[in-house]
Amino acid sequence: MKRPTEGIATDAAHSTKRLNTEYQGINLATGERIFYRNLGNQTVNIGEFLAVIEAVKYIIENNFQPRIIYTDSKTAIAWFNAKSTASNKKNNELKKAELFLKVMSADVKTIEVRHWDNRRWGETPADFGNK
Repeated sequence: MKRPTEGIATDAAHSTKRLNTEYQGINLATGERIFYRNLGNQTVNIGEFLAVIEAVKYIIENNFQPRIIYTDSKTAIAWFNAKSTASNKKNNELKKAELFLKVMSADVKTIEVRHWDNRRWGETPADFGNK
């Protein structure tokens, strides 16, 4: 499979120095950043998951095509598929995201979340380049 050129790529980064987690989403066709959020001191898994949820909301609200999201986080994909997180952190955003996935289930089912293969395609276009 060739490197994807359509859909939304998401990624998150956590800085232990700055105690800061941020995420963003990139339109693969245009390279445009379509959302960005600074979450404060969370975890990279929380950031990766919330980035996927933000992309789902963006697709639903804007009837974005194709309805495909890419993330390099297997944890975010697992949490998305389960409509539930395994995080022990007290976080209202996570609770809201889980609720959103359940309430909007009919729309959510029309969206595919795929794994971005960093080994074959390089870093996701949404990568923050902090490594």
